[in-house]
Amino acid sequence: MNPDDPSFDRGNCVSNRRQVGNVSVSAMTPAFTNTALRALASDWRVAGILNGRSGTWLTVTTTSDIAGTGIEGQRVNQVRDNPYGDKTLTNYLNRAAFTHPAPGSLGDHRNNSIEGPGFWTMDLAISRLVDVGRQQGLELRVEIFNLFNHFNWGDPETSFDSGNFGRIISNAGAPRIMQFGVKYGF
Repeated sequence: MNPDDPSFDRGNCVSNRRQVGNVSVSAMTPAFTNTALRALASDWRVAGILNGRSGTWLTVTTTSDIAGTGIEGQRVNQVRDNPYGDKTLTNYLNRAAFTHPAPGSLGDHRNNSIEGPGFWTMDLAISRLVDVGRQQGLELRVEIFNLFNHFNWGDPETSFDSGNFGRIISNAGAPRIMQFGVKYGF
């Protein structure tokens, strides 16, 4: 942003996450000796993955060329230590924490210094192995992505000139998705 000062653009890496967690669990039911129980409850597999991570790093910018450099995406001034609003969908960032810089100058807001909302989801797979003959088998499978249909917030609007500044108007993940499959092995 400032050709005379390369350190002016230092900040957090956009793809850096402070916390990332993944937990995977799987289990298989035993092969029962009772004929009826074996037909109903044997050879089931359940596998789940819980994924959670902190938010992306954000920068508040303006669409105006206030510094007169011809460079787009100039930063604004941050006038309060806490840039966050109520951290709700309609008020994630506080507009009063920022102002436009004076004409002919660059803003002092640090690049990528605001953390956006976190993200988590749970995926699940359930499958059943069925013998259909000598060295042949079927696998019946159901996979559910975002099992709890959790709404993950997208990033708030960071353009200071936007009427939606500080509001979250998108989601960051997909809704619950289910898929079914049959695999024949021989």
